[in-house]
Formats: sequence, structure tokens, C-alpha cells
Amino acid sequence: MAKPRNLIAVDVHTDDVGDYKVTEAGWYGVDDNDKVVLGPFVSLAECERAIRDRPFDD
Repeated sequence: MAKPRNLIAVDVHTDDVGDYKVTEAGWYGVDDNDKVVLGPFVSLAECERAIRDRPFDD
């Protein structure tokens, strides 16, 4: 079983979408390598819930 990635919630603003390689602003789950893994979400609570409930990596 692979080690699960640690994710943090990041609020990506319109000016920063290119930095994160996403197409819209919102809350995203971002891993230790600054790679977006989940999102976008409209709120911090929704993003944190998705991070908490995500399945582990295979």
C-alpha cells in the first residue's frame, strides 16, 4: 500500500490559477509537492471534508 499523501486546503485566487495549473479560483486540496489533488470547492469546510474523506492512494 502506498503512503497516503498529506493534503492541505489552499484558497487559490483568480490571480494565482496559473501558478497552481487550475482553470478557476476556489479552495483546493494540495499535496506536499504543491500539486492540486482535489477541488475546486466553494468553501474551506467543503474542501476540508473532501480531504478528510478521500480514499487512500493505492
